[in-house]
Amino acid sequence: MDATGQLFGDDTRRSSGNQARRYNLLAARLIAELVKSSLGPRGLEKMFIDIMGEVTVTKDGATLLRKVDVEHPAAKILIEASNAVDNEVGDGTTSVVILAGALVQKAEELLDSGIAPSTIADGYSQGLDIALEALHYISKTYMNSDKETMLKLAITCLQSKALSYGGERIAQLVVDAVCSIADFSSNSVDIDDIKIEEKEGSFVDAQLINGIVLDKTIDSSAMPRMVENAKILLVDEDLEGKRTRTDAEIRITSPEQIRSYIDTEAEMIRSKVQHIIDSGANVVISRKGINTLAQHLLTRAGIISVRRVKENDLIWLAKATGATISEKLDHDHDQYDHAHHHDHGHDHHHDGHEHYHHADIDIQLGYAERVYEKQVGDDKMVFVQGCRNPKALTILLRANSKRTLDECHRSALDSIHVLKDFIIKPAIVVGGGSAEVAIARKVREKAASIAGREQIVVQKFADALEEIPLTIARNAGMDAIDTLVQLRSRHALSNGKASSCGVDAIERKVQDMPLSVIEPTIVKEQVLKTAVEVTNLLIRVDDVLIAKPTVHTHTHSNGTKHSHAGGDKEHQHDYFDRLGKQQRPTHHYY
Repeated sequence: MDATGQLFGDDTRRSSGNQARRYNLLAARLIAELVKSSLGPRGLEKMFIDIMGEVTVTKDGATLLRKVDVEHPAAKILIEASNAVDNEVGDGTTSVVILAGALVQKAEELLDSGIAPSTIADGYSQGLDIALEALHYISKTYMNSDKETMLKLAITCLQSKALSYGGERIAQLVVDAVCSIADFSSNSVDIDDIKIEEKEGSFVDAQLINGIVLDKTIDSSAMPRMVENAKILLVDEDLEGKRTRTDAEIRITSPEQIRSYIDTEAEMIRSKVQHIIDSGANVVISRKGINTLAQHLLTRAGIISVRRVKENDLIWLAKATGATISEKLDHDHDQYDHAHHHDHGHDHHHDGHEHYHHADIDIQLGYAERVYEKQVGDDKMVFVQGCRNPKALTILLRANSKRTLDECHRSALDSIHVLKDFIIKPAIVVGGGSAEVAIARKVREKAASIAGREQIVVQKFADALEEIPLTIARNAGMDAIDTLVQLRSRHALSNGKASSCGVDAIERKVQDMPLSVIEPTIVKEQVLKTAVEVTNLLIRVDDVLIAKPTVHTHTHSNGTKHSHAGGDKEHQHDYFDRLGKQQRPTHHYY
């Protein structure tokens, strides 16, 4: 047995030096191969089926990688990088993996030619600095409220996603939604204020509602189906008998007591409903239950109610309609009497909202032009529409199946993120891989002035950047070598001016990209930084120790099948049964 074998336990597997590095780089390259074919407008979709049989069809790099369960630590690092980009800028998740894969491949070539790992890492860092400088040189700055540019950004983003069919219409919806809730002066957007609701149907029926759509129905069929000039009360309290958490019992000795118990409960509900009627609201939306008695009383007053609405929906409604969420509708008797002695009618304020004072309750009602129930696809939904100055709105997406809807949802979110990036930092570059080629050319020029072995590394860095336009071209069925030659010569002929020549995958040509194909600079920046960071991390690792015991799956005579360490040796499980099931180690049952 060798010395390291005695140093570490039996279970530790070790690969070190060049071999470890090779395995790491190979793992990263394989992950890149996995998502490569999804890049660009002609990219293909991936289908993933998990253990439960749930099917995901997606073109989004990060979504697929999040689902794939990989063992190798290097592959995990790359997946985390893709996630980081997704969380940070929301787009460019496939590009970052492809770029990292290309950098890794070039690193392998450099290692073969005898260049030290630390030199490669340094060279890549230098290349990154030059690239970021070049990126800022070629990007154009705009006003962050420029709707025309936003529309182009959204169209470019959706072009390479599932929503490309209804591209322009949906891009317009997204732009309108983002502009309604954005705060241009402070360069900020809270994208959580856009609710994305989905229902089966057809792509073209997607719409933007300046208000909130609830996946609910109106409580009682006797209530009106629609209310104009709705005054909305948001409630977070039960309008039904309280159920206790523990087993409570009531001891009753005479029939009168039953009567009085029921009456008291009904009286409580009546008093709460009276509060609602007094407040002048004609729509009640509650997070908790509303029982039949309360529904009946509300119906008599001509009030619509919707019960058991999700908490998030209630918060969105508050933002959209300007209502406050009231958590208490009734008061103790002394306060109740106290309230009757004082004048507590309606207070009309001049801000267009009604305030309702009752004792120490101050409830602000929300306003919407109309609240109505409508058939959407197979189900009915409640629309709260036409809010005056909504701080939250809904995009209602339609597609033929749950899977397509999920993918549309992801695409819409990506495009919302892209607009947010633009509002935060309103600078753009031309898409279609033209930015990468322009940056690569700049990096190559500067490489010549670097003394030392890093020069070769920086040149390889420039080659790796060109992998992005080449992948777009391959996915469109174009020839990679012809594409590369044309791109380089067209950019060289532009005499130092930023050329917008890229790969037009729709036309399948290398040409100046139409001005409508643009991407936010901030996304490109994030992709470059993350790709270099993750590649350098992998290059610097030269020892991998895996201390995970080998797990063996086996079947016992009684038919139980499971896996654990030491499962290949003869063993019994009745020891665990004596211990009691509580302390039995967790097995993976397959």
